[in-house]
Amino acid sequence: MQNKVFVVDMEGKPLLPTNPARARLLLRHSKADIENMMPFTIRLRRIVENPTGKFGVGVDDGSRHVGVAIGNDLTNEIVFVGQIELRQDVKRLVKQRAQYRKSRRSRKLRHRKPRFDNRIGCGLPPSIRARKESIIRFVKDMRKRVNITHAAVEEVAFNHAKYQWGRQFSLVEIGKKYLREQLVALGLDVEIVKGWMTAGWRRAIGVLKSHGIDAVVILGKQEKVHLPSRQWVILPRRTRIWEGNPTKKHGEYLSFRHWDVVKAVRAGEKIVGCVRSLKKKQLSLRTAKDSNYLVSYSKSRLLWRPNGLVYLPTRFG
Repeated sequence: MQNKVFVVDMEGKPLLPTNPARARLLLRHSKADIENMMPFTIRLRRIVENPTGKFGVGVDDGSRHVGVAIGNDLTNEIVFVGQIELRQDVKRLVKQRAQYRKSRRSRKLRHRKPRFDNRIGCGLPPSIRARKESIIRFVKDMRKRVNITHAAVEEVAFNHAKYQWGRQFSLVEIGKKYLREQLVALGLDVEIVKGWMTAGWRRAIGVLKSHGIDAVVILGKQEKVHLPSRQWVILPRRTRIWEGNPTKKHGEYLSFRHWDVVKAVRAGEKIVGCVRSLKKKQLSLRTAKDSNYLVSYSKSRLLWRPNGLVYLPTRFG
């Protein structure tokens, strides 16, 4: 199926997505401007009083990868399929920060006194919070492009908190509850789907398992849908900048910056990725299939400079 182009009006209200041919005509006749390159979004040069269209988001939650899909409620058309690559370094960085603070207190320097009565017991750990916040960030970002009114989220069937396997609470249960509460706080109707239900629907339709496909199945149940030819890899970009990072020699080099989305050519192969590091002779890119893809500066072209989530296109299979 053809990929869709997202559309917003002059005031930023999300409208129904359109096809690429119509989007080209609107841009050519100066009736719209480019709002975003990844995913491609245009802004009309007029106000639409009563925008139509309601969409749902399917979420296949996981610890490393999260499948997401967005579909039109009226036509059952899937307009977006992707996979969020969750950060796996939060626990290590929190531990490293604690070690830095501990070593600082052992020296004769300015420091706060150690605290022992600020533990919150069954609170949400930073690593799990970061994973759930990545999903919330994605939903908020896509609501700028389409009118998302409800969400279907897959959860594990086993209740860890009920059976208390060695603990009196379950971090899995706390994370699930936090995600539900945050989605409800956005004004979405939340539907819970179990993993065994998703597996049954997937077998009934006859599609292969993947995180993105599972999100589509969660959203559409047993209905057969036409998938777009493109899916997306979403990278939650860190918003806090580490000033004075000793491993970061360049903030900008040869007009490229960290996290810039570029299109490059290496050995005749065209690839789209975001800048991971600015080396002296080569760029290191994060791509959909490689986290350290080296390309030449002279064969790289800037596509988009994101200020939030990073979207990288890829094809199914």
